[in-house]
Amino acid sequence: MEAGVDHRLREMEAREVTRRVIFLDIDGVLAPIRQWDRYGDLEPACIQILNEIAAEGGADVVVSSTWRYGKTVAELQARLEAAGFTGCVVDTTPTGALGTARAAEIAAWLGEHAVESYVIIDDHVDMGALRGRLVLTHPSRGLQPTDASRAIALLMQPTNGGPPC
Repeated sequence: MEAGVDHRLREMEAREVTRRVIFLDIDGVLAPIRQWDRYGDLEPACIQILNEIAAEGGADVVVSSTWRYGKTVAELQARLEAAGFTGCVVDTTPTGALGTARAAEIAAWLGEHAVESYVIIDDHVDMGALRGRLVLTHPSRGLQPTDASRAIALLMQPTNGGPPC
């Protein structure tokens, strides 16, 4: 019986190392911002594109959006599922001190978790050394069909170890 347990543990560790992750912003990605003084609602078409990326890329979601403040992973999962998301939210990035760049929060998460590859989907370009893994959306349009192929390609491209910073 111990051999079976060891085998399952090795399988779980192998899955952790081969994990693919989507670092997801929400406003301007899944919720287009059509007026600067009012943030948008989750857009079903954008959610469907995220579903395609997650399924074809074999990836889970780590929420890097400000939507993570005051919400559990389960609450974020439920909110996205209610809008049609079929993938899995597995975590959120850590929240740094006020003014901490999102890139630093993503790098901190990567420093604590082994991943094969990742993509950042965001409407802000300020990703520093992680910019090569960014799929940049236009805030008023959100995630578009043309973004899916680039995101999937990045997920299929191994990172060769830890974060590049």
